[in-house]
Amino acid sequence: MIFKREKLIIKDRVALITGAANGIGLATAKQIQAKGGIPICVDLPSPELDALANDLGQGALVVPCDVSDAAGMQRVVAQAVEKFGRLDIVVANAGIEKVGPSWKMPAAEFEQVLQVNILGVYRTIQPALKQVMKNKGHVVAVSSIAAVIPWPLAAAYGGSKAFVDSWMRSLRMELSGTGATAGAVYFGFIDTNMMKRAKSNKVAKNLLRNIPSIADTKPKTPERAAKVIIAHIEQRSARRFSHSKVRLLLFFRGVSQMTDSVISRHMSIGKSITDHYGQSS
Repeated sequence: MIFKREKLIIKDRVALITGAANGIGLATAKQIQAKGGIPICVDLPSPELDALANDLGQGALVVPCDVSDAAGMQRVVAQAVEKFGRLDIVVANAGIEKVGPSWKMPAAEFEQVLQVNILGVYRTIQPALKQVMKNKGHVVAVSSIAAVIPWPLAAAYGGSKAFVDSWMRSLRMELSGTGATAGAVYFGFIDTNMMKRAKSNKVAKNLLRNIPSIADTKPKTPERAAKVIIAHIEQRSARRFSHSKVRLLLFFRGVSQMTDSVISRHMSIGKSITDHYGQSS
């Protein structure tokens, strides 16, 4: 008989969501509140974050904070526990992208992606873990198809999402004796501001148009992505996917690594990039 983990009921649970001012984070916060949960919403200061505070009302906590600020995220967790007495769920959603070849992208931009997408994820989850363990809660971090297949012009982003993939697999094992759980969601193309910015780059747009159909490029809405996150929480999943073909790619990731050079030649990736950006000199 296969062991079936008890479902997590979101009602009355306190959930920390980063990147909550728009896109996937915003949709997730609203869906958690609609299920009777208490959202703790974190994002950089903005009019959108102010509007969210008004929209969610007193049954939520909205805090401006940079997720890469370790002390700031510790204060967010402390505020949540002080106000609501507990913290049960973490949705590490905040992330950024920068587009360009590794030799052309300024070091500060490359490192900023790693700072937010790796250290920001860690600094979101780590201070909350004792509460999550105490309350037998759940952690979900947002990974990507970019963790599975190479992402030319967004190497830092892809590497950061591979970190999320690896850490959530390890963290799930570490929590296995506590009653708490952890996992990752693997998203393909979601119709967010991040994706719009990436597609505004001419070379990136051409690559996205020409990648193999197995990558399933039809975008999903942020609301659909949020539903995947909600299901992940409720079922205490190890992994869930926005697109069925992302699941397939994850399953065959070992095989896909052997095709990198073939795909690069077939799509003329190197030529497209050097024609646009030039050589490293």
